[in-house]
Amino acid sequence: MNTLRTVATQLAASLLVCGCAMLAVAQARTVSYAQQPLCKQADAQPASAADTREQIAQTPRGPIAYYRIGKGSPLVLVTGYRATLTEWDASFIDELAKHHDVIVFDNRGVGRSLPDATRFTIDDMAQDTAALIDTLQLHRPAVLGWSMGGAIVQQLALDAPASIGKMVLMSAPAPGRFGKPLAPQVEAKLSGQAGVKLPDIMAVLFPPDMVDDATRCFKQDMFRPAGYRSRRLSDVLTQGQTAALRSWEANDAAGDTLHTLRIRTLVMSGTADTVVVPDNAEALQRLLPHAELLMVNDGGHAMMYQFPVALARAIDAFIGQ
Repeated sequence: MNTLRTVATQLAASLLVCGCAMLAVAQARTVSYAQQPLCKQADAQPASAADTREQIAQTPRGPIAYYRIGKGSPLVLVTGYRATLTEWDASFIDELAKHHDVIVFDNRGVGRSLPDATRFTIDDMAQDTAALIDTLQLHRPAVLGWSMGGAIVQQLALDAPASIGKMVLMSAPAPGRFGKPLAPQVEAKLSGQAGVKLPDIMAVLFPPDMVDDATRCFKQDMFRPAGYRSRRLSDVLTQGQTAALRSWEANDAAGDTLHTLRIRTLVMSGTADTVVVPDNAEALQRLLPHAELLMVNDGGHAMMYQFPVALARAIDAFIGQ
């Protein structure tokens, strides 16, 4: 009898291990999308962008400038390092807006969001995002973070998990020892240092065969809503966001705690991303217990410009599950 019990226990353990392995395989997949040509918005902006106007949410933390596009379930987009809300691809936003109430906003110190801010930690920006969600009375929205925005969303999930319905991490860095940091030469190009030109930036955001088209088309394909007030990004903001990224790269505690989250998560990465290398996405899928990983062949760091409709539809399908 004891022998039978032992065999049964070992068999159950084997089945559990096999089941977990099969689940891990099912949660990670690689896809190939047909690449859309750049210069998609050469003639006109999408109708959804033309019909919206900048608004200011007076949150307890200060004013946050945002745009709201489309109808459907709420989807908050959190942008990345030294980026304004205009740097989302317009076709990507337009496709998402077919089924979602899309909210895009500027992080503190950018545009009209908390213009006098002097602190730029990941936690500061996560709390700003939570304040915007509360002020707009969004009920458990899906939240998507791109690049540094992915770090902000992870921190938001750790600080206020009840405020998020689902989470999408696109080209996002894993925290602390679990991730691989930006290479110094990449950070130098993205930080706006003197002498860095648009082709230099496109060379780190896109695969090599797309750099010429991206240099020619990137600004045309950006989300350019009516009435947006741009201003020069200050040195204080650049220094603050750079320090925030470095702090995230040393934040072992965040990585150690991600396993406690019960938020369904879609992790997305391009196989050709040289800014936040794909190892980060694989680490996030391992750290987050309810995460699935979508690897996109030939996708660069700004892959939403390469595959705007396909990526938006993948995100929509995930949110609608």
